[in-house]
Amino acid sequence: MACFRGDARLRTDMFDHIQGELTSRTPAQAVLSAGGVGYAFTIPLSTYDALPPGGQARLLAYLHVRDDALKLYGFATEDERRLFTQLLGVGGIGPTTAISILNGITVEDFRQAVAQEEAGILCKIKGVGRKTAERIILELKSAMEREIVERPGARKGDVVLTADAVAAMLALGYTRSAAEGAVARAVEKLGRQAPLEHLVREALRHA
Repeated sequence: MACFRGDARLRTDMFDHIQGELTSRTPAQAVLSAGGVGYAFTIPLSTYDALPPGGQARLLAYLHVRDDALKLYGFATEDERRLFTQLLGVGGIGPTTAISILNGITVEDFRQAVAQEEAGILCKIKGVGRKTAERIILELKSAMEREIVERPGARKGDVVLTADAVAAMLALGYTRSAAEGAVARAVEKLGRQAPLEHLVREALRHA
């Protein structure tokens, strides 16, 4: 088993997806039978919900390679798989915690929480403490902002709009902490897609 890391044939991307007969399904695991082989996937709840009760199914795959084990993770969407791999790149987060995060929050809500630096939302997820939440925000904030803006059908983007509101407050002489706090309260009252002018006016009431 210890040869896994040194074996060039074993790569995390060696399986893109597997399609076959769904022979079993639980909220934590799915088994696909393809080519006479049963592939056991660890899955998040969102993938479980997306799978049919049986019959043909397809899962996007991620092979996690350790010195002593190989483990397959399966996802219904590319967004889920991308977030899973992004989380693995954050210091101190392994596959178990990454799946727990996917179980505790939708991909879109995660993006918004990280982009808005809302650590409190992340701390509500099982297994995520304050330090882990802050580390996630530090390491993934830029990526989440970019994905929000670039997602299909996106408008200018909630994050960009909020950043503009904070910038306006800074220009008016407020400190960053005061500006961000006031804009956050304005967003809570008016919603993330309120016009910039309305956000700034509301923020001024809370500054």
